[in-house]
Amino acid sequence: MLAACLCAGLLGWSGTTVAGVHREESLSVVCSSVEDLCRGWAEEFTRRTGIPVSTVRLSSREALARLDRGEAVDVDVWHGGPAELYVLAAQRGLLAPHDVRDAAAIPAADRASDGAWTGVYHGNLGFCSDPEALASLGLAPPQSWEDLLDPRLHGRVSMPNPGTSGTGTTVVGVQVRRMVDADAAVRWLRRLDRAVLQYTRSGMAPAGVVARGEAAVAVTFTQHCVRQVNAGRRLVVTYPREGTGAEVGAVARIRTARHPEWAAAYVDFAASRAGQDVGRTENVPQLPTRSDIPVDPRLLLPDGVPLLVTSTTDAAATESVVARFAEQVRP
Repeated sequence: MLAACLCAGLLGWSGTTVAGVHREESLSVVCSSVEDLCRGWAEEFTRRTGIPVSTVRLSSREALARLDRGEAVDVDVWHGGPAELYVLAAQRGLLAPHDVRDAAAIPAADRASDGAWTGVYHGNLGFCSDPEALASLGLAPPQSWEDLLDPRLHGRVSMPNPGTSGTGTTVVGVQVRRMVDADAAVRWLRRLDRAVLQYTRSGMAPAGVVARGEAAVAVTFTQHCVRQVNAGRRLVVTYPREGTGAEVGAVARIRTARHPEWAAAYVDFAASRAGQDVGRTENVPQLPTRSDIPVDPRLLLPDGVPLLVTSTTDAAATESVVARFAEQVRP
C-alpha cells in the first residue's frame, strides 16, 4: 500500500512532497563521497520529496565489498565514488538498472548503456601540495609520477589505500596503463611505498593530511584539494605530465533495495541539475556531468595531460594489481 501511495508522488519528485511516508521508513543510502556532500544530498532530496534518508559513509571499495558479501541487504542506493567500481558491481549483479529521467542531459560516456549506473560528477587525479613544506626540502610541486620517488619525499606523501579506496584503485590503474605491464607497476608502487607516510582509507582524506601539515604531497582527486584552498589552506594543484586518471562519480539503485521506487526517485534527483549543484552549495567543488551547470575552471585538466584511465577502461588488469598490493607492496 505504501509503494502504491508513493508512485504518483515519485513521478514528479522535483519540489513534490510525497504523501504516505511512514515515520519509521527511510531510504538507505551508502555514500562514498565527502561527508558534508553526503549530508547535503540527503537533506536536499528530503526537502524536495519528503522522503527521509538514512546515510552511511563508506569508501567506495568498502561499499563494494559489503555489497559483494551480502552485508548490505537493507541498502537502497549507492552514491559517490568512481564508476569503475560500479561497473564491477553491475557485472556481479548487485545493481538494478534504472532509466534516469533526464538521461539525455548526461553524455553517454558518463552512464551505463543499460542504466545500471549514472555519472553525476567528474574528478581528475593529481597532486595536492604544500609549497612551503616542499620548498623547505628543496623541492617544487611535483609535475611527474617519478617526482614522488625523490628520496627527499620519503615519508612525506599521503595517498589512499587501493584496497579500500576507489581513488587508490585509480592510482594503481594509471601505473598499469603507463607502464603497460603489471609487474612493472607493482615494482613502481613498491618504490613509491618508501615515500608514503600513510595510506588513508578514503580518497578524499590525503588532501586533509597535507592541509594539517602532516605530509607535503597528497595524491587525490583534485576537487578535494580545491576544497581545502577554499577553506584558506595554501595548497597548490599540479598534474603528472605522463598522464593521469579521471573519475566519473556515480549513483546507482541496489538490486535488493527495499524501497525501489524511492531509490529510483533518488537516482533521478542525483542526476538532475538540482542534485549536481549541491556540491557548490556545500563548498564541495565538483565538475558536473551535465552541461547546464557552471564549471569551476580550477578543476579542469590542463591541456597536454593525457587521460590514461577513465570509467570505460578495462578494470581487470588494475584489479589484479590491487590484489597484489596488499601482499607485495604494503602487507
